[in-house]
Amino acid sequence: MSDIVFFLTTLHSEEVREAYETWVKEVDQPLADNLPGVDRYRVVRLSGPVMDGVALPTYSYIEIIELSDLELYKQSIATAPPDFFDQFRSYIADFDAVAGTVVQ
Repeated sequence: MSDIVFFLTTLHSEEVREAYETWVKEVDQPLADNLPGVDRYRVVRLSGPVMDGVALPTYSYIEIIELSDLELYKQSIATAPPDFFDQFRSYIADFDAVAGTVVQ
């Protein structure tokens, strides 16, 4: 079975969107791509509902991290430089992080 981690994030404000997306491309993506246990990493900007009656999402982005080994990922993310998380929090007002398993 495949494990996936989702970071559901909300920006501090729309004013940081461009800087955040640059940081994702230049810092976050390279770090994630080199972490043991990570098979694929993507960040998706949410734009809005696709069906009538569905509310606008409260999150700004979803990070999708496909893993070969969840425990290895947890260990490796703990070794990220402390300033990485400070940078992350400078853009992100709120986030949830959850793991899931692909239903096959």
